[in-house]
Amino acid sequence: MLLCVFPGGGQFYTGHYVQGVIIGAAEITLGYYAYTYHVDDERTKRNSMLWWGLFVFGYSLADAYVGAKMHGFDVEADIDRVSISYKIKL
Repeated sequence: MLLCVFPGGGQFYTGHYVQGVIIGAAEITLGYYAYTYHVDDERTKRNSMLWWGLFVFGYSLADAYVGAKMHGFDVEADIDRVSISYKIKL
């Protein structure tokens, strides 16, 4: 569970570096604003940032899990092996 230690770590593990940077930046930014609103005693905004952070964390967790399961899976079709046949009855 690399993503629990490093924001976006699961995406980096599966080779999705751009997505890892975006998710990591989102988690860090939301955490920063949640802390800032906590210090300023703005509970509603803090709670909103925490909920959004939880949503991003959940998305990151699900995406990393699916990405790890699909890692190394060949999704390209072998067009040489595909054949179409039909019969016409007269």
